[in-house]
Amino acid sequence: MDYSELEQKLGYTFKNKDLLTLSLTHTTYVFEQKGEHYQSNQRLEYVGDAVADLVIGRKLYELKPEADEGYLSKIRSIIVCEESFAKVARRLGLGELLLMGKGEEMTGGRDKDSTLADAFEAITAAVYFDSDFETVREVVLRNLEDIIELAVDGKIFLDYKSRLLEIAQTKNHQHKITFTITDERGPQHEREFDVEVYADDTFLAKATGRSKKDAEQKGAKAAIEVYERIFAI
Repeated sequence: MDYSELEQKLGYTFKNKDLLTLSLTHTTYVFEQKGEHYQSNQRLEYVGDAVADLVIGRKLYELKPEADEGYLSKIRSIIVCEESFAKVARRLGLGELLLMGKGEEMTGGRDKDSTLADAFEAITAAVYFDSDFETVREVVLRNLEDIIELAVDGKIFLDYKSRLLEIAQTKNHQHKITFTITDERGPQHEREFDVEVYADDTFLAKATGRSKKDAEQKGAKAAIEVYERIFAI
């Protein structure tokens, strides 16, 4: 597979292309090929998450010299999260490049936030192993630059659920917000939950997440936009 376009977008050219291929190998593809779990990108995800944590933590430490630990942790959690990583992964076109099992692909696996976020974490680790910390630091910051800026400027909410509940209890609007889990599936280590969000009896949005909390946060984010449109805040 030709990865030149991806490498150009990413801002890094791999010396070891096998590392890049491994970072784009989903567990379902390995399973279909009768391989072992370590031949997928899961181990790289583990390292990539830690690398991103450190890179973003250091960047925020430098950007906000007077900020306390609580603020830094909150902003980092907004940046180093599934939603942010999935956004970057889509910009890089990772979904189209993933080696994935046919069943997963047929159910929309190439555009799942969780899968895309995992792929970005894996590529982050692959860059780190293929180069050094300073290089991967530059790559991570370049690809997350806009998200870092929005988070620091307070333009990205962390707790969408609380925000939705707050909006629904303003002076002119007194709606009861409910989150209903409609389905859960998958093995214990890859569980997925579906949630629907309502304002009284009015359906607002639905979402899928890796945990009930994750699904509710995603559902709340989508619901805020719909709520403000329906009830004309």
